[in-house]
Amino acid sequence: MDVEKIKKEVLSYIVDFLEVPHEEFGGFPPCPFAKAERLKNKLLIDVYDPDKQLFTDVVKKMIDSGYESGVFALFKDGNPVSLEEKETRSFQKFLNKTLKEASLDDYKSICINPKDSLEVKGILVRGLSPYFLINVGLKKAFGKTHKSLKGSKYFTNFPENYKKYLKVD
Repeated sequence: MDVEKIKKEVLSYIVDFLEVPHEEFGGFPPCPFAKAERLKNKLLIDVYDPDKQLFTDVVKKMIDSGYESGVFALFKDGNPVSLEEKETRSFQKFLNKTLKEASLDDYKSICINPKDSLEVKGILVRGLSPYFLINVGLKKAFGKTHKSLKGSKYFTNFPENYKKYLKVD
């Protein structure tokens, strides 16, 4: 497993896709705040193997290293982990419960599964991810981002099932 290669592929997904404005997202990038976080060196990109480390230890290390958020490619025994689309939400809930139980309740995870079929005008945002990714960040940052986008054109082209998934009223 070439960790540096994996990190470069994740960075490329972020820079070349998630940070690029698209008309389908009301002229916003799919992830409108990723670029600022990355440019401030507050975004850790790494690999997470549950057989080698506890998820909470990875998050604590992220925090102790001065990062505000992280994107972790999920690997096991040197290979990318593949979860079915229907498993994404329950795995995300499990990770968030784990954070809460470890008194890391200021943080939450959002899972990005390349097998997810959620799309916006034909763009499979999560489906373009090179790996199953776990995005960890401050709940208040995710909440602020979500709230600021609600009043914009960002969600205009999202199908109802995607809006429901994202809990957009």
